[in-house]
Amino acid sequence: MKSKFILLFLLAFSICFNAYSQIDPNEQVSGNSFPLKLVLPRVFAPEPYGVDAVISVGAFDNYQVSTNNGFAETDIAVNPRDVNNFVASDNRVTGFSGTPWVYYTTNGGVTWSNTAIASNQGDPVFCADSLGNFYCAVLSSGIRLLKSTDKGVTWTNLGNIVSNANADKEWIAADQTGGPFQNHVYMAYVNFATGASVDFHRSTNNGATWSFVGNMGTGNPNPGPDVAVGPGGRVYLAWYNGGTQVRVSTDGGASFGAFVQASFHSTPGAVNGSGRNVLKTDIRVNGMPHIAVDMSSTSRRGYIYNVYAANPPGPDASDVFCTRSTDGGVTWSSGSPVRVNDDAAFTDQWMCDVSVDLQGRVWAMWWDSRNDEASNMMTETYGAVSTDGGLTFTNFKISNQNFNPAAIKIFQGANHYYLGDYQGIAGRTMTFPFYTGQNNTLQDFTAYLPDYGISFNKTIDSINPTSTSVVRMRNPVMGPYTGQVTYTSSITPSPAPGTFTVSYSPGNIRTFNGNADSITINVLASANVPVGLYTDTITAVETGGPRIHKRAYQIRVGNFVGIQQTNTEVPQVYSLQQNYPNPFNPVTNIKFGLPKGSFVTLKIYDMLGKEVASLINNLNMAAGNYTYDFNAVNVPSGIYFYKLSAGEFSDVKKMTLIK
Repeated sequence: MKSKFILLFLLAFSICFNAYSQIDPNEQVSGNSFPLKLVLPRVFAPEPYGVDAVISVGAFDNYQVSTNNGFAETDIAVNPRDVNNFVASDNRVTGFSGTPWVYYTTNGGVTWSNTAIASNQGDPVFCADSLGNFYCAVLSSGIRLLKSTDKGVTWTNLGNIVSNANADKEWIAADQTGGPFQNHVYMAYVNFATGASVDFHRSTNNGATWSFVGNMGTGNPNPGPDVAVGPGGRVYLAWYNGGTQVRVSTDGGASFGAFVQASFHSTPGAVNGSGRNVLKTDIRVNGMPHIAVDMSSTSRRGYIYNVYAANPPGPDASDVFCTRSTDGGVTWSSGSPVRVNDDAAFTDQWMCDVSVDLQGRVWAMWWDSRNDEASNMMTETYGAVSTDGGLTFTNFKISNQNFNPAAIKIFQGANHYYLGDYQGIAGRTMTFPFYTGQNNTLQDFTAYLPDYGISFNKTIDSINPTSTSVVRMRNPVMGPYTGQVTYTSSITPSPAPGTFTVSYSPGNIRTFNGNADSITINVLASANVPVGLYTDTITAVETGGPRIHKRAYQIRVGNFVGIQQTNTEVPQVYSLQQNYPNPFNPVTNIKFGLPKGSFVTLKIYDMLGKEVASLINNLNMAAGNYTYDFNAVNVPSGIYFYKLSAGEFSDVKKMTLIK
């Protein structure tokens, strides 16, 4: 009985070991792979995905796709037959902390929905074939394949491509050329049973059956292979081994040529006590390659791009680089890699990916700490775009909230923490980066690339009845956005009685050609508009596309008598005089002098520092002496402060209102 109990215990332990060990894939160091360990992810309350909450911070929107924390390793794919159809997920597909969700959108990210798949061991990666079928490969005591024929709404478990408890870091790609290899799907993975080798398999019947092609090479540490398909059905297989090594197949994956070194680079970070390369506070990192092929109809069709994080010479521990091939993978710019991130600081850039859209624009994404030079800890998702075939990149910030990796890292053992080993980006006409971490969560976010934004030159404007509020609306771009956008205004609460009349200069329909734009919003208040605070919400809708953005500013309507220039003499210095009369009820005049033209702000505050009235808001005024007659008819008795800001001058004085 005792021997049977031990046998059953060992069998149960072995099952658990295999079920969980690949959630934390182990790297190699000095040619030796780490033994597999029992590593569990964080457990979160089971909640559905698909909330698609708009995160409107700053000028640009982010979109929160999940409603509770996932487990990193985000990936995304787009349907070649429907540019508005994407599927995505993260390591929550394991099902360890609830239902294993995959989420999808069929309307270009306006809304996201979720659907369940079979439980597995994580590392989800996606691709789509020329027919619009989606494939999802996951670890499951080997490599399991799931397929969707209805745009990601439902998924069929096709079983394991490989049954191998030592399988790790798989990647998949499908032929989208419509040529002789149009039914082919390809998969590569790391086989730790054979010394971290890169094993390659292919299917010639849309994933129904698979055949093993061969061992393509090895890598140290974890080679982390990537697969891409280019024009003519050429298959590119890349992995890490002292840099990026690439092999090319011209016969649908049946055979491959000798490897070519696409880059020479070391793994980012530094080796710590666990034997792994780490950044921040013992968070593991890697130098695995990420490749993408230009499938556009431009002159750069067929170019291949290799993007990776590396530890460059000097004090920087991690930067993002790109090399390229312009001749089908025969030669590479390995001797002259392009640094993708353009910051001047020695902060970390890591966890990158790359995608090429149908205009031939090369999009890259990564985590970036450039805005925290002091501690090199707070992190944001950054992106870059190249419109010249990877020769130069323009950087921009994607996420509108930062995060602290040390606050959300996942314990994996002594001196070893985890925030995933990859994240994804994909697109054809619009591109979606799919990332985690923002705002100190492990929730999943995305954003439109390229995109336009909205901001205002002032958050509040003060006017009298019968006068006009003038606010400048800025419309920056993230990436080379082109398209037509219509802007409309909605003012709440609706005044009763009275009306607001809105006009735009030069108009409310604007055409973007890759550059920022601006519009002046004029809001005329009729004479009988009640005194109060109103909100003007601007809605921007692009023509023929899914991008819709909203921002708001406020209009304060009051009985402000107004400002007068008292004489034409120009004072020698800035000045702010004591109001007169003081105390007053209800009108007092505030005099000030400007020795030169300045942008002027004059505001009233109560004893607690709360703004009571904005008399002048960043108004460009000529040199001279001025008097502002302030009518406090709607302000209660009390002690108040008025502050003048003009250029570099600022002064505050006290006044008393007695009714």
